[in-house]
Amino acid sequence: MGTSDGAGDDRPGFIVPPPGLIPARRPDDGGDARDVGRPIGGGAPSPLPSFLPPAVPGAVPPQPAPVWRLTAPGGTRIPVTATVLLGRNPSAAVHPGPAELVVLDDPTSTVSKTHAAVRPAGDELEITDLHSTNGVTVVSAGGAATRVPPGTTGRIGSGGRLLLGDLALLVERA
Repeated sequence: MGTSDGAGDDRPGFIVPPPGLIPARRPDDGGDARDVGRPIGGGAPSPLPSFLPPAVPGAVPPQPAPVWRLTAPGGTRIPVTATVLLGRNPSAAVHPGPAELVVLDDPTSTVSKTHAAVRPAGDELEITDLHSTNGVTVVSAGGAATRVPPGTTGRIGSGGRLLLGDLALLVERA
């Protein structure tokens, strides 16, 4: 296992790392190769790494973006962190830009192949009717229903519902 030339350790169970894996200590750091478990440099806290920016007094840390999700009948949860295309068999060809494709189980067959696009927009979700056959209706948390005309975009907040044809999806902000 170890050797007496200082290249290893004779303790049982000690594994000698390959050469170059652990950087050599500086002569002025106050330790030697057998100081395992002791703080380097006599226990004084080390400065922050140079890649971390200095703290700005009074700065407010950035707030994470809201996390949105849709809950389908049966409890299936669909996270919405970017654009999501919803439908019976959605295709990215009907929407510009990147999007996640989410297949919806629709027992009443009122959801179009690629029915709608949903994306986060701050404190709301935006939903675009992608020229669906049976339309998109936005129902607010208070119960007010608004039809989204084909090819246009509506907005909905947490606690509301999206109706894609007859299929209702609960909108939640986590």
